[in-house]
Amino acid sequence: MNHKEFGQLIAALRKEHFDEDGNRLTQAKLAKKAQQHNPHSPLNEIIIGKIERGERAMLDDHTLLSLADTLELTIGERREFFLAATGLDNEQIYPAPKPAEEILASAIQMLTDIQLPALLLDSYLDVIAINAILAKLYDTNQIDLRRRLNQPAGSNLLSFIFSADFEPQRRLMSQREWHNFAVGNVIYFRRVTLCYRMTNYFAALLAQLRRNREFRWYWEQVFYEEKRYFVGGTSFRLGTPGSTQFSFLTAPLVTLTPYGNLEIITHIPRNADTAIAFHQMARETSPNSYQLSSWPEKTFQE
Repeated sequence: MNHKEFGQLIAALRKEHFDEDGNRLTQAKLAKKAQQHNPHSPLNEIIIGKIERGERAMLDDHTLLSLADTLELTIGERREFFLAATGLDNEQIYPAPKPAEEILASAIQMLTDIQLPALLLDSYLDVIAINAILAKLYDTNQIDLRRRLNQPAGSNLLSFIFSADFEPQRRLMSQREWHNFAVGNVIYFRRVTLCYRMTNYFAALLAQLRRNREFRWYWEQVFYEEKRYFVGGTSFRLGTPGSTQFSFLTAPLVTLTPYGNLEIITHIPRNADTAIAFHQMARETSPNSYQLSSWPEKTFQE
């Protein structure tokens, strides 16, 4: 991302923080916070203003580290943040020999070929497509993703997790399991969206997600978690009480593109019963995938 976009990102990240009176942090208050965190911080109100306006082209390591610390970025966010600070555009970092349509078609074909339940996510954690096996798995568990598509942020994974539609799956978890699952996915969301936090689409998406009280709590709770990172391979259970339950891990397969990354999330069985059930679902479905939302162009549906 260029210096102007990086400045817009800093401003967006600053406005995600609030002071003790519930007001968004100003440049002056962010500078004060930086000095409280580290009296030797190079940040002050003037420098922050120049960075946000894209006037500060050269950012040394002390300035970047102070920004990352003051903005309380998670480990995953820090990695994306420092990459964004290079001043290189996505097209320079990820040169694409193919147009977006061909990249998406290749990713959907890969999704179709996988003989396990899998879904395709973009950099906003919107569900772009699901394969036929996942559709069957969700149908078995009375999860109707297509019905959600007519709702604001209906295709977003976080919107689904914090919705009433997910409640039967949540009942399978202990309170601690749900907490770890919710925090982990919010941290995951924060990481993949880091470079898009200043876009109009993200602003509309976050505003919609924040209508949910629990999401708001977990969005803030991330700052207080000791383990502030999220790694693929999350253990998960799906089913309904008193019926067949599936135990699996989720593992990402990432396609790096200049239009934003695409991630295929595959459900890998953790026990023999789940492996047999997934194999049977694969035998009963024709190889196919269903696209649920657009990529890379994003338009928020009210």
